Amino acid sequence: MLAATLLITAQLLTCVGVGSAYGDEAPAKTQTAGANSRYTMQVNEDTLGLTITDNKTGAFMESFTSYDDGLANKTWWGAMNSAVVLTLISGSDDTKQANTFNDNVTKKVTYTDTGFTATLFWTTYKVGLTIEVSLTEDGLTVRVPDDSIKEDGDKYKIGTIALYPYMGTSYLDSKTGYILVPDGNGALIYLNDKEGRYSAGFSSMIYGSDIGFDESKVESLLWDQYKIVNSAEQVIAPVFGIAHTDDRMAYLAVVEDGAMRASIECLPNGVSIDYNRAYAKFVERRLYTQPTSNNSTSGSLHLTESERSHSDLQVRYIFLSEDEANYAGMANAYRAYLTERGILKNTDEGFKTRVDFLGSDREEWVIGTSAVVMTTVEDINEIYADLESKGVKDIFTVYKGWQKGGIYNVPISKFKPDRKIGSANELAELIAAGREKGIDIYLYDDALRINPDEYNVTFNVVKKINKRKYEEETYKDVYESFNWITPARSGELLNKLTAQLAKKGVDGLCVAGITSNLFSYTYSGDTYTRYDTAASYLRTAEALAASDRLVLEQPFAYLWGTTNAFLDMPMYTSSFIVEDTFVPFLSIVLKGVMPVYSEYVNFEANRQEFFLKLIETGTYPSFYITKESSAELIYTNSNDIYSSQYDAYSETIKEYADELSAIADKTAGAVITAHDLLEDSVTRVTYSNGVKVYINYGETPASADGVSLDAMSYAVIGK
Repeated sequence: MLAATLLITAQLLTCVGVGSAYGDEAPAKTQTAGANSRYTMQVNEDTLGLTITDNKTGAFMESFTSYDDGLANKTWWGAMNSAVVLTLISGSDDTKQANTFNDNVTKKVTYTDTGFTATLFWTTYKVGLTIEVSLTEDGLTVRVPDDSIKEDGDKYKIGTIALYPYMGTSYLDSKTGYILVPDGNGALIYLNDKEGRYSAGFSSMIYGSDIGFDESKVESLLWDQYKIVNSAEQVIAPVFGIAHTDDRMAYLAVVEDGAMRASIECLPNGVSIDYNRAYAKFVERRLYTQPTSNNSTSGSLHLTESERSHSDLQVRYIFLSEDEANYAGMANAYRAYLTERGILKNTDEGFKTRVDFLGSDREEWVIGTSAVVMTTVEDINEIYADLESKGVKDIFTVYKGWQKGGIYNVPISKFKPDRKIGSANELAELIAAGREKGIDIYLYDDALRINPDEYNVTFNVVKKINKRKYEEETYKDVYESFNWITPARSGELLNKLTAQLAKKGVDGLCVAGITSNLFSYTYSGDTYTRYDTAASYLRTAEALAASDRLVLEQPFAYLWGTTNAFLDMPMYTSSFIVEDTFVPFLSIVLKGVMPVYSEYVNFEANRQEFFLKLIETGTYPSFYITKESSAELIYTNSNDIYSSQYDAYSETIKEYADELSAIADKTAGAVITAHDLLEDSVTRVTYSNGVKVYINYGETPASADGVSLDAMSYAVIGK
């Protein structure tokens, strides 16, 4: 398409094909902005609203609403028909909204071979940006270059930016389908009429909350001591999606740039308006509270970040049609996306049972603390021998609390085991002997935290944006809080540790802490963003992966290219009331490519259901084991380990290993291609080699596809 430039200065008050109470109906200025063999993209020149049409089926999705129910006010109607929605900060107010529909916007549109660019400037607020829209073979990209973002006035600064926040929107139950929510492993919000039941939807930062800004949470504690409510799951991967199953059209959205400081918003009808929507909201600036003195009872100021975030912003929409227009198709598309870009590599060498060990912890003593030894090197050798005698040979182990001073003596910078669990030579020999038998043993290192009771925390610790040192409360008696060390310091200490491990021939390291936390912080007068933290952690992980066998605990997606396994995969969601059902989105993405290990079996209340979840997701089981009784830990920070003694779990480990390995043998080398929620609480999982697994979660017998299932049971068909 020949390039053409259109300059328009207007108040944008119309939408495609719809009259509104907030603007006179006008002829739609719509033209084709891009076309290829699969899709056609049309754009309305007034609103920049998009319509993406599947050339084969004729199905389409729009970035605006085609129906006005007359209930939305001017602000909401403008947002529903805008290409860009901003929130602006003025003083201590961060609630002002600006969009491309209601406001005075100067707009310069340039058409390209694959789409268009639009340079936008809000004349009232003196802010602007350029949006680049391109049609691709599998969908669409929407991009805002960082250097195009303008803030030319003193009164208003950009707080957040949302790009096409109503892509794929629908009214009440006018469409059949769902929103894919990246909560934990995955969840769905159905597009049925919610009848106004919810006042809020799903809203969560990609890669977790930011402790640099967020205030400490008030935990629900029993007797002011015991945590009784689990924390919400995090957004591990920067994705969301919408499926219109009646039209057999869907999209998976991947936040490619700007994800380190963006949230995912999934809002069903009834939340403020009767329209379903999902989008990414990019954070450019935030307000924060600055105490005016060290006295907690003194006043404080509400301040705005002096510098906005600096990153390009980009969302890629991968459109899916017909049989792929569902959450399993989205997972398959994301797997292909990650594989094509080298982010996801095939490291799955087959089924292993994860048997982790706790070496030692500390309890309070007359003076200082005393060691509580739970599992020595000799104990591990004996447990391995016993498991081998039971036929359990394929084992994966993370050894926690191996270091001098026990599990909470962090950070670790030396290969110096606690002498009460064994010497350095004995531990190195255990790891070497294990490797010869096919047992993978990794030493655990929380590379994020520093124990202020054991180390000087004057230097190299994280301070929040308000310059106050961050403290993480444990609600435990021995060590009541931890500080976090700076990303640079984490890298330095990990390099020191791996150098010492190499001298002993030990090359298996399990890194935690830095793998599942991302934050803004200040140090030595400088301010660092989540982008800086992520870049530092990625460099560290890449360096470790290049010279070491590395596994990561519940790693965020940007680190997946550096780990040989995913540890602690969530088997559920946060169970927010707005979510209708769980789906194993991440498990479908990773199964058959990267070994995925569950959270610990021995901490699950409903072990029978959890076992079926392992089968459904193809996840390998994990056990946290000690030689001694967990009762020994009652006066330590590990007192939440209420059941771990090997003697109580040896038979369970064997049963899980025997049954799950038999299923894994049938699905070896295959990926999950389809996942269906059938009637009567039955789930069907289809693998690329033709194997089908049926799981009945119901309390009564059921059948599907001629396969009979007892209550709470499964069947494997094929191969």
